[in-house]
Amino acid sequence: MFVYAQLDENNICVGVSMLAGEVEAVDMIPLPMFDVDYVYRKFDHKTGQWSEQKYEPASTAPLDEFEQVKQRLKATEDALLALMLGGAS
Repeated sequence: MFVYAQLDENNICVGVSMLAGEVEAVDMIPLPMFDVDYVYRKFDHKTGQWSEQKYEPASTAPLDEFEQVKQRLKATEDALLALMLGGAS
């Protein structure tokens, strides 16, 4: 079996695959073993190294009404705390 990290257009791993055959493609990087820890890490083609940092995608899913209310409440709490701390000095 052959294990590959699949890269997106920014060289970030978006998946790990175990394949029956060998693949030669710039967006398929051979791995020593199946390990999903490569997902969201960036591959540097020049050095052949993986980043320590993970580049997880931001969600584009719409917020439901409850989440929107929670965010507004948190923003209000933060503003009140800032006013209270600013008024204490």
